[in-house]
Amino acid sequence: MALVKNKGGGVARIQYVLFALSIICVLDPIQFFAHAADPDPLQDFCVADTTAVEGGVRMNGYPCKDRALVTSDDFVFTGLRNKGNTSVTGTDAVITFALVDQYPGLNTQGISHVRLDLEPGGVIPLHSHPLATETIFVVEGTINTGFVSHENILFSKILQKGDVFIFPRGLLHFQENVGNKSAICFNSFNAQFPALLLAANQMFATNISTTVLTKSFGASQIAMKYLAAVLPRYWG
Repeated sequence: MALVKNKGGGVARIQYVLFALSIICVLDPIQFFAHAADPDPLQDFCVADTTAVEGGVRMNGYPCKDRALVTSDDFVFTGLRNKGNTSVTGTDAVITFALVDQYPGLNTQGISHVRLDLEPGGVIPLHSHPLATETIFVVEGTINTGFVSHENILFSKILQKGDVFIFPRGLLHFQENVGNKSAICFNSFNAQFPALLLAANQMFATNISTTVLTKSFGASQIAMKYLAAVLPRYWG
């Protein structure tokens, strides 16, 4: 598109720029729009002041702790050292969180972690993370895991010690210990708070009408009420 040398030259130049941007969007939309799950930080670190917004609204993390009060301890989290209590969940598996709420040094850094402990036969129930992509690293044990794509295709794999698997952002997934000993996994997210949406809880612990559930599942009201009643309370 040629630039027009007239009194409307400024308008012509704007039209040219908009035209060029539209071509970029069409030819390479992924690179043009892609970015991390969390926005890039505007400073080297911003240790969370978790007491500054109690009862208030926070957007994209916590306010920064006074840098004069920051110490090396703010960048260390030791809560993943020990095994979680797998007996309290009802599924023989438990998650120990190292998100920004537990680990203030993560604030604005776009990353977080969890530890999974699963007894033989233990399951982390079907769930999704709408705000982050996740990887799982098997430290000990044998894990059956997978996710369901937008086309309702299950991509699953049996993982052994040292294996890594990825769960794309927002997709339903699970973990199951199919070995004969306790399993340990360390998972990471590209967000300081990935959110945890448990599929069963969203359906049976949110007061969705029984009519909607029965028609969605093609099952009886008795069956739906039973499922709601036996939902593991820890995960709710």
